[in-house]
Amino acid sequence: MKNLVLGSMMAVMVSQAAGCIITTSNDEYAVVNATWDLKSNAGTSIPCPPGTTTAAVYAQEVDTSYRLIGTPFIDLYNCDDGVGVSDPLPPSVYQVWVELTGDSGNNVYASSTSRNEAAATERFPDGYFLNVLDADLPFKTTLYSDAGYFQFDWDLRDTATNAALDCTTGAVPKVGLVSTFSGTSMAFDDQFQCGEHYGLSGNLLQGTYRVDVQAINTATPAQGLGPMTTIPSASIAGPNKVTELGSVVVKVD
Repeated sequence: MKNLVLGSMMAVMVSQAAGCIITTSNDEYAVVNATWDLKSNAGTSIPCPPGTTTAAVYAQEVDTSYRLIGTPFIDLYNCDDGVGVSDPLPPSVYQVWVELTGDSGNNVYASSTSRNEAAATERFPDGYFLNVLDADLPFKTTLYSDAGYFQFDWDLRDTATNAALDCTTGAVPKVGLVSTFSGTSMAFDDQFQCGEHYGLSGNLLQGTYRVDVQAINTATPAQGLGPMTTIPSASIAGPNKVTELGSVVVKVD
C-alpha cells in the first residue's frame, strides 16, 4: 500500500445517487476492503493504461443529509493490484469511491461511482447505501474504459392536472429508464424503486442514446403507469463518466 493521505487530492463532489455508505459505531473503527477492476464494456479486464499507476480509495465523511464533512481519507495503492485494505477509519458515515491516477494524483484517468457491487446487482442496484455496524466494509467497483452511466432524479406529476405526486399518492412502485443506442434497436432497461428518488444506470457503451423514462409497475414485464418522457439525444462518454440528465418530469395517469 502507498502512504495514507489525509485530505483531498483534488476538489471532489460525489452525488448521493452514486453513494455507498459505511457506518461504524461510536467505539469501533472499521476498514474498507476495496477491490477494483478496469474493463472494457464487453467485459474484458484490461491493465491500467501507461501513466496511470495509482488507485486512490476515497472515504468521504457525510452527515445524515449526505452533505460532505471535511476532506476525505485517501489510501493509495498500485493501480494494477486491484485490491487494498484501508487504514482504520474513525467512527462515522462514509461515501467510498476509487480514482485511477498518476503518481501525483493529477491527470485522473477514471473515477468509479460509489455504487457497491459487493452489495447489489449492477443493473438493479437497490441499496446504494450499505450500512455496516461494527464491521469492516467490502467495497467492489468496476471502471469501464469505453463506457459510462446516466444519472437522474424524477419529479412525479399527474398527467391530467400536472399536480405534484409522491410515490405513495401516485401509487408508483418503480421508475424505468430505457436507453436505446442511436440508430439501432439495442436498448438497455434499468429499473429503480420510486422511493429512492434517483437512479444511476448500468454501464453503457460510449455513444449517443435516446432515453425514455416512465412510471412502471412491478409486473414482469413491467407495464407503464403513464406516458413516457423522452430525451431524444443524450451522450455517454468513457472512461466511466456519469452523464447527468437532471430532474425528469414523470407523468402518472
